[in-house]
Amino acid sequence: MRKIERVVKNLSKYMLIYTLLILYLLIVIFSSGCPKNPEEHYISALPSSAQILFVSNMDTGSRTKEIYAMDDNGEDVTRITHSPYHHCIVGIDRTKRYILATRVVEDTDSPEGLGDEDRKSLWLLDLETGNEKRLTDTSNNAEGDSFSPDGEWIVFHMVLAGENQADIYKMKIDGSGLTRLTHTNDATESDPSWSPDGENIAFVSYSAQVPRFVLKIMDSDGNNMRTIYDPADTVATPYFKPGVYDPSWSPDGQWIVFEKPVHYSGENGDAGIWHIYKIHPDGTGLVDLSKQGGHESMAEYLPSFSGDGRQIVFSARYGSSDPANVQIDIFVMDDSGSSLSRLTDFDTIEDFGVWIK
Repeated sequence: MRKIERVVKNLSKYMLIYTLLILYLLIVIFSSGCPKNPEEHYISALPSSAQILFVSNMDTGSRTKEIYAMDDNGEDVTRITHSPYHHCIVGIDRTKRYILATRVVEDTDSPEGLGDEDRKSLWLLDLETGNEKRLTDTSNNAEGDSFSPDGEWIVFHMVLAGENQADIYKMKIDGSGLTRLTHTNDATESDPSWSPDGENIAFVSYSAQVPRFVLKIMDSDGNNMRTIYDPADTVATPYFKPGVYDPSWSPDGQWIVFEKPVHYSGENGDAGIWHIYKIHPDGTGLVDLSKQGGHESMAEYLPSFSGDGRQIVFSARYGSSDPANVQIDIFVMDDSGSSLSRLTDFDTIEDFGVWIK
């Protein structure tokens, strides 16, 4: 009887060891071969109410920003991307199927920190299938948000590995057909925006001969380059050279909006004061929308027209001069600069708003 009891005890011990071993192997297999949460990285559908895209850190618990959508009242906020990436500027094509997203790869320049990365890549996000594709090599630094009107091409600026100045390129949305549009020696060309008729591209250019960013237009093949606005009254800030930035077209092609720094003494989180302007493509009719609308004290940037051309959405830094405490929100105004309205108020960073047209 005692012998039988010893056998049973030994069998129980071996069964326990065997069970624990199997359990350990299962844990190893599943922890190494499968994601902890298969839904951590996915793209949500664009809601029918969505009219503006923007980036925010409202859900990330860090400075890393995801892509969101909202209506033109700042309501019905929907998170679009669920990813491990930090997102910068974004754009969307006319079919509302594809988002062109600039994502951070790494920051190799000291001091490290989100906001001045020297390695970014372009990604195409398919809102219909949920698929995403990296379009540019991670060894380069690419940034852009503009589609051609037919949706077949994107235009962007890129600094190639080993170079120190940006040039403008275009590429098909499948990643093929990379074409360099600017080859200017000792000059940086950036912030390209495709005209609504597809014929022209607006961009900014900085050179040793003209040491500030001027607004230029060229044909969509890179030819017939001409300057339409040279901002002699601009200023420099600690992070940006003097000049104009981020041109964007009105839907009818009659106006180009952009921003430029107009004063710097550490305001708005050390960004200074920036105003938004509009100008005709022939260089006439310049209007300071920030001044005309009576909101002259913020750092306003990245303007984008609504589909009907009656409103302009933009981002702004305002409040504290301390960068750690400055407020960053999305605003909207009418096309004359009036009727200013703040769309976001979440005690987090909401930035880089762009209209869905």
